[in-house]
Amino acid sequence: MKIAIAITSSGKDADVDKHGARAPYYLLLNTDSGSSEILPNPVTQAERRAGPQAAAFLVSQGVDKVVAGDFGPKFRVELEGNNVTCTEMAGSAVEVVAELSNQM
Repeated sequence: MKIAIAITSSGKDADVDKHGARAPYYLLLNTDSGSSEILPNPVTQAERRAGPQAAAFLVSQGVDKVVAGDFGPKFRVELEGNNVTCTEMAGSAVEVVAELSNQM
């Protein structure tokens, strides 16, 4: 499973971003291989349609689940329309990863 976590910075101490579609970065976790990578969000500064564009980007990365502090309606609809689970969580990325690991 691939999980994308919307985060506030590219550092390991990043917090979960409150704005999923406009988060500056996404932490991508591959639970099958145990690998992770941080990708910049290419639509962070989009003037319009950030939600659908961010969703398309994450779907193109093969993401199965997205974690963010909040999901705008267009972002959520686009993700769920592509069978991507939306989960609202807060805290640091490290805490969220630990909590997700405990749920598996």
